[in-house]
Amino acid sequence: MFRLHKTRPAKSGEKIDFKFSSFKAVQVPKGWDRLFMSIISLENGKTIAKTSKTAVRSGTCQWTEILSESVWVSRNEASKEMEDCLFKLVVAMGSARSGILGEATVNLTSYITSTAIVPVSLPLKKCNHGTILHVKIQCVTPRPKLIDDEAKQGNSHAEGNGTDPSHISLNSDGPESVESPSSQDLVSATHQEEVESRVASFSTADSNHSYDSAESTIGRESFSAISNSSVDATNLIQKQDSCHLDDSCQSNHSIDSQIMSSESASSDNQQEFSASSLKCMDSSKNLLEAAEKTIEELHAEAKMWERKAEKLALDLDLLRKEYSDQSKKQFNMDMELSAANAERDGLRKEVGNLKLLLENPMVISEDSTFQEEGVSVTNIQKELENEIKFQKESNANLALQLQRSQDANVELISVLQELEETIEKQRVDLENISTVQSQSNEQAKESEKNLQDKVELLEKALKDKEDGMTVKNDALLVIEEEYNTKLAAKEAEIISLKVKLAESLKERKVVQEESRKGSDAHLIREIEALKVKLEELERDCNELTEENLDLLLKLKDTKNNFSAIAPTDFSSDELSASTDSEMSENKSQMVYLEEKLKRKILREIQGDYKSYVEELESQKMGLEVEVTELGKELAQKMTEMQRLKDVVLSKEDDNVELRRNQSELEAEVSNLQQELERIKHGLEIHLSELEDENKQSSLRLSDLEAQLQDLQDERDSIQLQLREMEARKIEMEKQLQDMHEQWLTSQDRCEYLSRENTKLQANIETLIEECNSLQKSAEELEEEKSKLGEHCDYLEAKLKESDKSLSDCRKMIEVLEENLTLMIEEFASKEKNLTLELKAVHDKNKKLEAKVQNLQQEVETLAKQISSMHHENEKTAYEAQREISGLHADKSRLKSALQEAEYKVNCMESEFKKMQTEAKTEVEYLLSELATSRENQEKLMADHEKALKLLEGYKSSEEKLETIVNGLELKLTVSEYERQQVSEQCNAIKSDKEKLEASLRLVSRECDDLKVEKTSFVEQISFLQKVVSESEEYKQKNADLEEKLVAMESELTVKEALLIQDAAGVKTEINQVKRTNRQFQQQIKQLQVEKDELLTKAQTLEEKLKLKMEDQKQKQRQSNSHRNQHKREDNNYDNHEAVTGVDAASKIQFLENELAKAMEANNKLPEGRRSQSNTPRKSSFEGEVVAKEKYERTKSSLEAELKDIRERYLHMSLKYAEVEAQREELVMKLKGVKNIRRWFSNPTN
Repeated sequence: MFRLHKTRPAKSGEKIDFKFSSFKAVQVPKGWDRLFMSIISLENGKTIAKTSKTAVRSGTCQWTEILSESVWVSRNEASKEMEDCLFKLVVAMGSARSGILGEATVNLTSYITSTAIVPVSLPLKKCNHGTILHVKIQCVTPRPKLIDDEAKQGNSHAEGNGTDPSHISLNSDGPESVESPSSQDLVSATHQEEVESRVASFSTADSNHSYDSAESTIGRESFSAISNSSVDATNLIQKQDSCHLDDSCQSNHSIDSQIMSSESASSDNQQEFSASSLKCMDSSKNLLEAAEKTIEELHAEAKMWERKAEKLALDLDLLRKEYSDQSKKQFNMDMELSAANAERDGLRKEVGNLKLLLENPMVISEDSTFQEEGVSVTNIQKELENEIKFQKESNANLALQLQRSQDANVELISVLQELEETIEKQRVDLENISTVQSQSNEQAKESEKNLQDKVELLEKALKDKEDGMTVKNDALLVIEEEYNTKLAAKEAEIISLKVKLAESLKERKVVQEESRKGSDAHLIREIEALKVKLEELERDCNELTEENLDLLLKLKDTKNNFSAIAPTDFSSDELSASTDSEMSENKSQMVYLEEKLKRKILREIQGDYKSYVEELESQKMGLEVEVTELGKELAQKMTEMQRLKDVVLSKEDDNVELRRNQSELEAEVSNLQQELERIKHGLEIHLSELEDENKQSSLRLSDLEAQLQDLQDERDSIQLQLREMEARKIEMEKQLQDMHEQWLTSQDRCEYLSRENTKLQANIETLIEECNSLQKSAEELEEEKSKLGEHCDYLEAKLKESDKSLSDCRKMIEVLEENLTLMIEEFASKEKNLTLELKAVHDKNKKLEAKVQNLQQEVETLAKQISSMHHENEKTAYEAQREISGLHADKSRLKSALQEAEYKVNCMESEFKKMQTEAKTEVEYLLSELATSRENQEKLMADHEKALKLLEGYKSSEEKLETIVNGLELKLTVSEYERQQVSEQCNAIKSDKEKLEASLRLVSRECDDLKVEKTSFVEQISFLQKVVSESEEYKQKNADLEEKLVAMESELTVKEALLIQDAAGVKTEINQVKRTNRQFQQQIKQLQVEKDELLTKAQTLEEKLKLKMEDQKQKQRQSNSHRNQHKREDNNYDNHEAVTGVDAASKIQFLENELAKAMEANNKLPEGRRSQSNTPRKSSFEGEVVAKEKYERTKSSLEAELKDIRERYLHMSLKYAEVEAQREELVMKLKGVKNIRRWFSNPTN
């Protein structure tokens, strides 16, 4: 490890571990045979690490060592930034200056924050040959310093733009809630130690979007690493701004929701339906978007795995071709071996013949010239022995080459098996992905069905409400016509009641505001969201339907009462006109009754007020208990959501690492393919050369065969001459005594020949054994051929399976297209229904206007009649005119409500257009996927055709093998024939023993033969010298090829080791991903259980509400006993309803305008932040630029998702506020009606 000086400077700093690996020098010039590399510090000039010397092969030098060193990086106390830590990489051949090839400098501070292995390509300085050094640098203990600085810059920038510092600061409600999930995504290596500051935790969560495709090439790797780090930095700053903006937006939305819930008083049932339908639409959109996202992710994964499978299939084809080529080479080598063995046997025979000639002593005694020839023969023998030795050495070299080729074949077979195993694993993964896709599609279909059912239920409820509204409006019109005459008499009482009701409402508002101020704003938001999701829709629907039914019953009762009382009133009017005495008596009675009424009403109001206050207090206590329970549940759910976010972020990091490993593997595979192609090319050239040499050897063999035929003809002529010599046998009997000694020597010679005969038989047996071994090898080749055929069948089956999967994908796409068309039709039908509802609303408004005009006319006529009456009646007429002005105001307010309804309809139409555009984009995406699937099918068909071609190749190789076997059988027959010839020669030698006399003459003849053969041998020697020169050249070529093979084998072993390590890492990462998926499934099940529990709670609360409503109905039925009083209380109720409805409409219009302004401001803020975040920022280090660019990429996607989520949340909160306001209005109306009935029921009692 590297150590600095003992006297370390006073600067603060820290030790950081670095790892240097995969050193490789490219474009090394000739003459630099063995190189080493050393890492030298520029501060003190010491070498901290050094590699071993490695040989340069074909202009590249690669070091396999992995150097890990700890480096002291000093920090500047003034700027608190890491200083430059410069190191020099020197490539040299020796220690002298002349032996240095070049050097390159590296600044290690730029790699402090990156955990990934960063490939760097450095051109060597002081080198004129263009040599480039490739190094991979990894920081083992990274430091998050760059992110801290950038977070500070982002905060200062936000303050400069005029934003509120309360929103920018790190509060407990804002960014600190993001701290725990995002800190896990800062760097994969920071799981071992804690992050020093809070701001460092604001790293991006979507690091998988910043995937670099440029990692496959070596030249662009350094640049891609720098760009990634810059993107990360800028993206971090943008995420901080978006977090602060979210807090401000959420606070504004909470204030708006409080205002809406406190100030709104009344609204129409149609507005309630629009809110509920919009909520359903939002929930359906959320479900559809989630399903689409999952489907897109699954499609992307499936495409990735398909590409991998295609690449592996191509690699398999290449390896098979290589295997077939090597088997052909092995066969050629076997053929060469057999030819060399045959040549060796022929040379042995020739040497035996020469030895026989040399052992003949008669030649030496007869002629001196023959002795000189014998000396030349010995020289020839020595040369032949040397040639035999050379042939043996060449045979040994060929045997070594055979062994090497067999070892290479074994290794290739192992690689093939491993590739097949990986392909099977990938197929299993693809099947799992297809099952997940089917499950997601089924879930999407179920969610669509549920949404359709909900929409149908809501439409039915809407129709029922509309019917009830029409009945109610008709009844109201009748009651207004009947009770306009008695408006003046009871106006004073109504005004006093209004004052009391306003006081009670103010008290209630004060209580609500105090309870809201006491609770936390964050908890109120969460409670409202939960109420919207679980309870309010179903409760409000049930309450409204029950209240509408009660109101209809009350209106019918009031009609009946009015019909009974009307004639009595008219009779009293007639009597008052006739007699003054009766009028005075009636006046006195009326005054007395009015005083009694006032007293009783005051008593009842006091009692009702007390009971109302007690009910409010009890409701307040219950609400506080519910708020505490909901707060606890919210805290639990927030913790669970944070856990899920942490798991998702860790999974995304794992996916990024997997993709990086995949890119590295693909790059290595491409390099291996290139190297394999080079080896193929060299081997093909070598094969062509060997084929040319085989042709030349075949030509030589044909020449030798012609010479052998000439020799056989000469031998036949010699045999004829021997027969002629037998006739001269009688003349040579005298010389038998002299030749007796020669006969003894010939006997010795025969014994020697017999020994050689035994040796030849042993050689024949070895040949037979070699033939048997060749047969065995042929059988093994046949077995391998059968295995290859089985493998081809297996590949065909796999192709069929892939065709089936493609057909299934097409069916799925067709089903999705049908679903899309159905969705579009449903949207069209909903649009038609909305237009019809709008028309109905317009018609109702027109009717109301006509009724208002009629009422005005009737009021004018009544005013004329009342002016003729007494002074008291004049006061009532004045008050009636006041109410007429109120009706005019009501008319204007109704018009404003109509405009609001039209505005809402326009909003709905815009939303429908957005949905149509989204559906079109989905259809286009599905069509593009169809095109890609078709392209994949075409590729598979092409692969199928290639497999068929391979089958044909295998069949041709089978035919070649059969021809080879036939050739071997022919050679066997030839060897047997030669063995028979040798046995016949032995028999001939025995016959020569019996004929000793013939041998004398043979010797004399053989001298002549030797002279002839001498000339032939001289020619053969010249020919053999040529062969020797050619064989020496062949030796040199073989040596060069062997060196190349050794180098390639070493590189292949290194790459195979790296591939095995990468494969092990990928397997572990896949196992981790599977574990996280299981954890997600368990958490989803727990959430479903909690959802069921909440639904049960909602049902219980609904049952309690129904019980309360039944109690209220019983009380109302008790108060229905006095019909005379009901007419007056219904009249008062109508007036009260009109006034409250007008106030509520104006308030709702005001609140909606404020909401629109807030939405515009919220939309403008993120656009301004975007424009600010897109401005370029300069930094002092290259690493900061890289981080900024990476964070900019990921932030854009995060901001889009956050905007969607916030808009949905705002929409839901507004709808909840509207529904709650309507519910409160209806409750207040019911209570007012009850109080009025009590007041009017007491006087009769």
